[in-house]
Amino acid sequence: MSAADPEVDAPISAARRLLAVGGRIAIVVVALGATALILNSTVDELDWGAVADALRSLSDAELLALGSGWLVWLACQGLQTAALVPDLPVRRGILAFLGPGAVASVVPGPSDLPIRYRMLTGWGRSAREAGLAVAAGGIFSVGIKLVLPVVAAVGLVVSGVPLDGAWRTLVTIAAIIGVGVAVVAVALGSERVTMGLGRLLDPAWRFALRLLRRDAEGELADRLVAARAEAIGLVRERWLIATWGTVLAAAARVGLLIMCLRFTGVGEDAIGWTGIFVVYAFVQGLTAVPIVPGNAGVTELAYISMVTSVTGAATINEVTAAVLLFRLLTWILVIVGGLVALAIWRLGRSAS
Repeated sequence: MSAADPEVDAPISAARRLLAVGGRIAIVVVALGATALILNSTVDELDWGAVADALRSLSDAELLALGSGWLVWLACQGLQTAALVPDLPVRRGILAFLGPGAVASVVPGPSDLPIRYRMLTGWGRSAREAGLAVAAGGIFSVGIKLVLPVVAAVGLVVSGVPLDGAWRTLVTIAAIIGVGVAVVAVALGSERVTMGLGRLLDPAWRFALRLLRRDAEGELADRLVAARAEAIGLVRERWLIATWGTVLAAAARVGLLIMCLRFTGVGEDAIGWTGIFVVYAFVQGLTAVPIVPGNAGVTELAYISMVTSVTGAATINEVTAAVLLFRLLTWILVIVGGLVALAIWRLGRSAS
């Protein structure tokens, strides 16, 4: 029996996939365990029994409010995705967010982009339309994560809030991010600057292609200018709706975080909604580049440490419960919903 025999390759391929999934699950478990260990060793007030009690104390009305908020956030994400694809219904935009989102929540990196591309082409969009929509969607999604900490940093500086060492460091990082975003915006906003950037990066681009044993087709500067023109052509007609959807999705997510904190016992006197927004904005910036699947452990530790730096260690149990609830809504449920979305998409392709 040859090595190319499908009866041999199929089990091997399945075993490799199972091993990969198991490895990612192990990474998530280790990351979450490390976070719990750090919290246990640094915060004496942490009591996991009290955390569980805070979660069990949620009333039916509060659970219904959280579920409704989650659906609103989902609809906003679907609007953002659908806005970048001509004539795509929002219901399909929701599927195109959930399915790839589930993959990105398990596999770090831009792993959601190929899945979204396949979904869009499977719905009859051309390769060019799908490629531009996926690229533009990535820009909007990453862009809002980079812009939010800049907005929060400006608000902190203007308001005159006294900043300790950690917050001063975050504001400095946000300022650096702001400069980087401004440089990219200037480069993309001018064809001449884009051409110059392409010529500057052309030697490195050709070197990378040689390492990959691929031939360079044309000049990088010309390719960047052409890609810029195509992207502007798409975004010019759809940018307003896409921007609105992106802002609404961010606002809905902040709303979920506020509800989680309030429902688990963290009151307005401990931290106001503006403080919650600042924390959310900085965490978005810190986790813009995923390190582990779903940024497991990193996100939880960032939220808990930042919120308790404002509220004090006495609220650690309520804050921890709120963060776990928030992550359940915006990470675990995305994986579950994404699997359902991928199943619906596959069934639709089989029926067509």
